[in-house]
Amino acid sequence: MLDPKDKIETESVFFLKYLFLFLTTPFRLLMVLFGKRKLKDVFLHTKYFFSFLMQPKCTFLIVSVLIFSFIVSLFADPFLIEDLANSPSDLLDLRWHTFITAGFLHANLYHLLANVFGFLIFGRVVERRLGFSRTLLLFFGSLILSGLFNSLIHILILESNTATIGASGALMGFVATAILLNPFYITFMLLIPLPKMVVGWITLYADFIGILNPGQDNIAHFAHLGGFFSIAVLMFLLGIDERSKLKRGFIINIVSFLLAIVLYL
Repeated sequence: MLDPKDKIETESVFFLKYLFLFLTTPFRLLMVLFGKRKLKDVFLHTKYFFSFLMQPKCTFLIVSVLIFSFIVSLFADPFLIEDLANSPSDLLDLRWHTFITAGFLHANLYHLLANVFGFLIFGRVVERRLGFSRTLLLFFGSLILSGLFNSLIHILILESNTATIGASGALMGFVATAILLNPFYITFMLLIPLPKMVVGWITLYADFIGILNPGQDNIAHFAHLGGFFSIAVLMFLLGIDERSKLKRGFIINIVSFLLAIVLYL
């Protein structure tokens, strides 16, 4: 069986390949006019782009289901959507199915696209390391644990029963796993090449700020944090080799973060 890393290219490889295919498009078009190439060869860069997106099969499956679920929800009964959303009280009322069903609902197109984009970026790194099955395990594990964490915080501390929807908690589990398993993986998520762990730090910082300065952003920051730290529990379901890499990645992140602070000061 092929290692997932042999089938899933990095963003850096994609960038170089795509740039080459895109810049050589006029040449291929010229070759088509002279009958030396087929017309479909003009669109090789487009074909490669979609091929790149579909390489991490589990991630692509998750994204496809999220999009499909969103489309179906647009035509569903509002009372059904309300029943599938997750409220903190569901934990005590034994309505535990909502810890999963809420992850496949999104408030609007922006909410959906933000999560889809995140999964495509971080899921690639995770699946390269874990493969299809354990990536799927990580998704549902992070989804459930983030919901549990959010519910406990609201029940025990905030004393509120605000319902939440979305797969952001699961996404944060992917973020944490990605920056621990491959902290120096270069991503172009913010349009400039940055180590994956730096993007993870920015994401985590945004949630801490959201918690310290609660406003009307309608973001479940506690669910995000629950998903982020869910890897501390889920790592025990992974192999010994992955646990070792996660621990090493944690040390790398801490040392790099402290060094960044020192250099900044």
